[in-house]
Amino acid sequence: MPDHQNEIILITCASGKQSSALIPHLIPHYPHLRLQCHSSPSAATLSENYPKAEIVQADLANKDDCTRILKNVTAAFLVLPPFHPHESQLGINFIDACNAQEDAGGPFQHLVYSSVIHPILRKLLNHDVKRYVEEYLIESGLDYTILQPTHIMEMLPLAKLLKDEKPMYPCNWNPATKFSFVTTKDIGQAAAKVLMQRDAHFAATYQLVSTPKPLSYVEACGIVSKVLGKEVQVQQKSFEDAVENTIKMINGGKEPPKQMKEIGARMFLYYNERGLVGNCNVLKWLLERETTGCEEWVRTRVGEIEKSKAS
Repeated sequence: MPDHQNEIILITCASGKQSSALIPHLIPHYPHLRLQCHSSPSAATLSENYPKAEIVQADLANKDDCTRILKNVTAAFLVLPPFHPHESQLGINFIDACNAQEDAGGPFQHLVYSSVIHPILRKLLNHDVKRYVEEYLIESGLDYTILQPTHIMEMLPLAKLLKDEKPMYPCNWNPATKFSFVTTKDIGQAAAKVLMQRDAHFAATYQLVSTPKPLSYVEACGIVSKVLGKEVQVQQKSFEDAVENTIKMINGGKEPPKQMKEIGARMFLYYNERGLVGNCNVLKWLLERETTGCEEWVRTRVGEIEKSKAS
């Protein structure tokens, strides 16, 4: 059985959506959490939110940094920076550092890698890069679990739609295309269960989908309209605006490198025609409960927003 009280658990990209949903599940059980981030502002925010955790700044492109943050770590939750032009290499660097720590007699036992649904989709460059990381991890000899989340429901800017008198959702692709969604709530709970139970999930790959049926953004915004009691319009952005604005936002407001734009452009073209569809049965089994549907998520999130306003 895992020794929760004495183990160090490392969470990468700790200020991102997935890790932020995981950390609260681990805090009551693991006194020694090590949270990795890249920037000083992220480190300051993490220190404020999790004063008892160890906060480390590190660049996963730097092999020495990977070695440093893995010192005395027993298990790690690996999320890689999205749309990074060298994402595969970052994952390989981290896996090599895990192997080196284990080979040197360290306590490392388990790597949980948050990949993406359908990494075999080569037309999606942001999926394809994760395919190489998965392959390298499977062949590494490490005990691992691979999680494959689909399109994250929190992409919908619910707080803004709730605030606006005439809400309009600007969609980056054809809003009639179908997607399967997952909530970060379900990702966080599933990842926590895998980390805490450990060997029961070795060598497993789990597709993480919350919505029982695929939804278009028109249908998703229809559900939001029903809950908010006001119609949410959906308007598709131009392709150029979608790529430019989204990738720049992901790059922290700075002008992104050409490779990042190319990755985003390929994704938006694919989503425009094909969407992204999976199945919720595996996540339902893993959570031992019904997964979180779109309407349930909207109602819960609206309640949280209104509660925070009142306080």
